[in-house]
Parts: sequence; structure tokens; C-alpha cells
Amino acid sequence: MTGKKLDSLDRFLRSFARTGGAEREHATELARMSAEAIGAVIEEIDEGVLIADANDPHLRLIHANRAFETITGYSRDDVIGKNCRYLQGSDRLQPEIARMREAISELKPIAVTLRNYRKDGSLFWNSIRLFPLPASGPKTYVVGLIRDVTDVHLSAERIDRAEHHDQLTGSLNRYTFVERLDALSMRSVQLPVIVKINVAQFQDINTSYGFDVGDALLQQTAQRLQALGPDLIARTGGDEFAIACLADGREQALAWLNRIGIALGQRFTLPGASIEVRFATGFVIGQPGGNAISLLRQAGTALHHSRGTRLREVKEFEAADQRRSVQRQRMTNELQQAVANGEFLFHYQPRVDLRTGTIIGAEALLRWNHGVFGLQRPDRFIELAEDTGLILDIGHWGRCEVARFAAEVNKHRQTPLHFSVNVAAIELNHRDIVASVEDAVKKNGADPAWLTLELTERMLAEETPKLIAMFHQLRELGVGLSIDDFGVGYSSFRYVDRYPLTEIKIDRGLVREMPQSAAKRIIIGAVIEIGRELGFDIVAEGIETEAQRDALKAMDCPFGQGYLFGAPVEADVFKALAEATLESKA
Repeated sequence: MTGKKLDSLDRFLRSFARTGGAEREHATELARMSAEAIGAVIEEIDEGVLIADANDPHLRLIHANRAFETITGYSRDDVIGKNCRYLQGSDRLQPEIARMREAISELKPIAVTLRNYRKDGSLFWNSIRLFPLPASGPKTYVVGLIRDVTDVHLSAERIDRAEHHDQLTGSLNRYTFVERLDALSMRSVQLPVIVKINVAQFQDINTSYGFDVGDALLQQTAQRLQALGPDLIARTGGDEFAIACLADGREQALAWLNRIGIALGQRFTLPGASIEVRFATGFVIGQPGGNAISLLRQAGTALHHSRGTRLREVKEFEAADQRRSVQRQRMTNELQQAVANGEFLFHYQPRVDLRTGTIIGAEALLRWNHGVFGLQRPDRFIELAEDTGLILDIGHWGRCEVARFAAEVNKHRQTPLHFSVNVAAIELNHRDIVASVEDAVKKNGADPAWLTLELTERMLAEETPKLIAMFHQLRELGVGLSIDDFGVGYSSFRYVDRYPLTEIKIDRGLVREMPQSAAKRIIIGAVIEIGRELGFDIVAEGIETEAQRDALKAMDCPFGQGYLFGAPVEADVFKALAEATLESKA
């Protein structure tokens, strides 16, 4: 230490020794030591020591130790005689600085942590404790002890980030979003606007381009949303984000929606790919103090509505959406219970030979025997069953049940009846349908030829080698394949030579309009002719009048089904009907 610095420190210690009480006793012991010895002690401690004259309006330093030099990179010659605010660089807006300034002016101790900057410009987190030391007369010194806590702070940041943030995008996680949204809504008089978005067909992007591209897309999405300056942003699911902002009114809220649409509407440049992405968007404009979980749930309901539109239109939450969502959730729970409790059954609608009127089989039509509302038709629950994946369990149970019933009905028949049952599209992609059918017939002792799986044209529209191979395996097993509702919606005729079909069912709409439309009659005639040439069974659906039956017979349509021959009936009723018909023929 230079003589000047020793002299300053010596005056400080001697004046400190003249203070009163316990501090005086302690300082007196220090004062007995030589200035050199005290200076050596201060030099050896790990914390940086700063000393300034509190009466100096500029609070210039009169002493700094070696640890200070090590921590900050500034030499004592750089700092003696200067205020140490230079450690803050241009980062002067930290609220702790104002607290320090106030404590110094009131000569009160204070401890804070600041972002400070070393001489080389690098950031470090500085834990600083300031306390006044009064001397005799008006003399008072301010002592500062500083410590580099960057590692501790960064560790705390990493822990906080892992607890509160999404690892991939850096956005908040769902739980922290809800927590902070509650606080945001409670302390503001503005309207909270909650927006939920998700990437349309994100799985296709992952499959087509790879998961690294999918991850990069999520990161860029988060960056674009963050750049808009929302109050909160979170990744709430795999490809789903939530944004919260405060608005003075509806007009400003809608302007936010427009900004989000513009930001996400730009093409995404990703590693090895440049793609345009469509987003589904749902939002809700809440009231100050609104419950965060309710707001997020309402925005999610609107998002679900948006996903259901073909062009992923932006949807605002409406009370009717909430009612539908509640009903949907309630029905989902009830469906789960129905699967567990075996509440499903089949009604069987007879299929007849139009030439003889003989029953040749039936279509198995699913019903749900609801404990409160009674018998429910498939249009009340089948879409939800498909959306929730419950159709996988229902479908397998259904094939087993139809196989069991077929074995029971055909046990003593010389000419067996054939039964058709519908297959859901999701089962073709998420179940080994061949194994399911094989299990059903083996367990119940049924001949696979007694069963026909009904497929819609929509299922056949996405022609893939895997799908074609699956159908060939089913045919090798002996099961029939029928294309249902033939003649509407798609280019129907192209399927007949691409798939190993055994049956074509003429759509009931064609049958209904046949008497008034020459075009419909021509289409039906063409289908019958194609079936005859290719060896398919042809079944006309929805026959309700004798005129329709007679017209179809005249066109040499072999089989028919509809209310003219019988409504769908319970299994026991159909079995009795089939047996009675057999006896009358005998």
C-alpha cells in the first residue's frame, strides 16, 4: 500500500476508535494495531473492501483492497478518488441502485445484489453490503463489502429456468404461466387477453422434415411471439403456445390478434427447409381479476373450435363453446365408463335377396345403452369416440361381438348368414386390424367368411402401400371388404380395381332420388354392371318403397337393405326373425 493510502486508512481507524459502546471497544483493539497490520488483514480477506467518506457529496473512495482489484479488474489507482458507480456501466436502471442511494443518504445499512461490470466489460453479479461507521464529530465513513456471486446467481437462474420455463423454447411452462397470469390479472385494471395457438399438422412436419426441423419451428414460433412484446408467453403443450397481454379495450385486443397473425404468417426458414405454416388460433377477452385457469381453459375451448375449421379460422371464446366443451367432457367420461361397463350392443338390420325376399344376413349397427338417456345411435357419440381414441376399444369389442353372434346364428344353418360391421378410419392407422379380426373369429369359433368389414370411400382416398397390403391380408384371412355409401364424395370408380373389395353398397341417397333422376338411375345401373363383371356383391341401401325395390330388381340388383324389409332390431329379435324365415322357406 502507498503511504498516502496507509495514512487515509490510519485516520479512518483512529477516528473509528473514538466511537462509543461495543463498536468503540472493538475498534480500540483494532486501533492498537499498526496501520500496516490492519492494512495487511484487510488485504487478506476474500471480500472486496471499499471505504468512502459519507460526508463527501461525490462519495469518492478513499480505500480499496486487493480482493476488489481481483473481483473487478480495476486497480486501486483506477478507483481511489472516484465514485464506484462506474461498476454499473450503462446498466443504471436497476431498482436496487435507488435503494442503495436512499440507504446511504439516511446512513442505514443495506445489502443488495447488482449487475456490475468488470474493467474488461464482462458482467458479474455483485453481492454488496454497505454500512455506515460513525467517527468522532461529524465524520462518518461508508464501508462496502463486495463479493462475486455470479456462479451462485447463474445456478439459481438455471434452477429457476428448469422449474418455470420450457427447455426447448425458453418460454414459460404452463404452470408458471397460470401463476403469473393470475398475478397480472389481479393487479391491473386493463382487460387480460389470452390467445392460444397451435401448429396445424405439426406431426406431418416432423414426419416429412425430421424432428430437428420441428424443434426449430417451435423455437422460431416462440421467438416471433416474444418479439411482439406480450406480457406473458408459454409453451403449454407439444405444439401449443399461450400468450397473454393487457388491453384497454376490445379494439386493442383485436389489434393484438392481428399482429400475431401477421408475425406467424411469414414463411419459416428452417434448417434444410423453407415452409409456410398455418396456425389454429383461439382467444378470450377477460375481465380484470379474472381467474387464470378459467381464462386459459376458455381460450383452449376457442382453439379447439378453430382446429375444427378447415382453414384454421381465428375463433373467439363464446359461452356456447363452453357448454359444448362441458358436455363433451362429460360424455367422454361417460363413454369411458360405458367401455368399462359393457354398455354397447348391436342392432341388426336385415339384408335380403331382392329376387327371393330371403334374409341373407344383416348389418350390425352399434348402439349405446346409456344409463340415463337410454338407447343412443352412433351419430350421438361415434365422432367423440374416434376423437378420444375410445373407438379402438369399442371397435375390437364390436368385431368380437359380431363374430360371436354370427357363430350363434349359424350354428345349425346349412346356408350361413353374413354380417357386416363398420370400421373406423382411425383403426386402420392405430390398430393391427388384421390381428383384431383374427382374434375375434378364433375366440368365437366363427368362419371369417361370415364377416364383412364396411369401409367408407374417405378411408380409401389416401391410397398407400401399407393400406393395400392390409386389405390383402384381410382377404387372405377370408373376411369380406365392402365399400359403403358408394357413389358420393369421391372418385368412387377408381377404387374398384385398386383394392381387393368383395362388395359395393349403393348409397341410400342415390336410391332415394332414383325415381326422379335419370342420372341417378344411370349411375346405379353402371354400378350394378361393374359389380356383375368384376364379381362383386352389390347391395342397395335405404330401400323404403316397393317402387324402389321393383326398379332395382328390374336393373338386376341382387341384394337390398332398408326399412321396407325391416328396421334395425335387437339381436334376439333378429335371430328369431331369421329362424322364422328359414322355417317358412322349409
